[in-house]
Amino acid sequence: MAIQFDCPFCTSTLKVPDSTAGKQGDCPRCGTKLVIPNPFAAGAATPPAEAAPATPVQQPQEAPTPPPASPPAEEASDLPPINVSAPRPHSSATSRYLRKRRKSNAGGVALFLFFFTVMAGVAGYFYWNYGPRLEGNLVAARISSETAKVEQRLNPGNAGVSEEVITAVNQNLLETPRRVQSDLMDVLFYGLEKGGLEVRLKPGAKTELVRVDLTGDPALMEYISKNGAQLDQPRAAELQSSMKSFYNDWNAFMQTQDVMPDLLRYRNTVGLNSMLGGLGYFMEARVNNKIYPCVHEDFKGGLYFLVPKGTLQFNILGREMENGWKTFPGKYEVQVTQEYEAQP
Repeated sequence: MAIQFDCPFCTSTLKVPDSTAGKQGDCPRCGTKLVIPNPFAAGAATPPAEAAPATPVQQPQEAPTPPPASPPAEEASDLPPINVSAPRPHSSATSRYLRKRRKSNAGGVALFLFFFTVMAGVAGYFYWNYGPRLEGNLVAARISSETAKVEQRLNPGNAGVSEEVITAVNQNLLETPRRVQSDLMDVLFYGLEKGGLEVRLKPGAKTELVRVDLTGDPALMEYISKNGAQLDQPRAAELQSSMKSFYNDWNAFMQTQDVMPDLLRYRNTVGLNSMLGGLGYFMEARVNNKIYPCVHEDFKGGLYFLVPKGTLQFNILGREMENGWKTFPGKYEVQVTQEYEAQP
């Protein structure tokens, strides 16, 4: 036989062996401490049968015998396991309490999210207005005109071009180097005796090469350290795609001797991109509201720009991309304070 009773907190119907009568344990559903009723003690205190009302009581129909419970596992404490049947509907008082508790928990979560959002907004406001700012003053030095040049070897190995095409184009440009010349810059594509292809850049007739020292601003150097790899991805992708087009177009030109590829386009997408890093790709100089490109990044804290000869002061800032966005958020005023006899 088993003792059946209801948990006073969650109203679950519980069944336990007779041997647990009067012992204390936990409700397996809600964890409430409870004392198992002792129906045998209660029966002892019941008045004698003759004192009971004379009204005849119908004997209930014999209910089907429930299947025997599986023997309880070995006890770890004084209270054996309690079998819990499906919970009965909550009383109205219990239902109101549980609804109130659920509303209280939901309100606490909403309040936490509200305060978290407010604090994040406040932190963002103070960071934007009072945190590290990418602006200020930097110094630059002009490179002596006799030594002012930048050279970079191209590496088309990952551009998806066959080795035969690469070798043929490099050999053709060894025999006949190609120049793109303007007042702004002089760029030469030329092959090498030992194989390979290089790009050489020199200032144009009206410009000079200056090196801006970025190490004077710790906030800017920290920005480069954290974002340099991400900034370089668009430049590297454009360079790889443009290099593939350059080699294929030039090889087709060699075969047909038809229209020469647009070297001005490849001067920018191949020549300049091969000399830049991620930051330089997104930067430009402005002198008297005219734009001058960044042409080299030496990864020692130096950016190189072509500016009009004799420039003593200019601004550098993020260039506007085709989609209208400026990836680099800063702006610096640069003073040209010295001259290098040779490129550092």
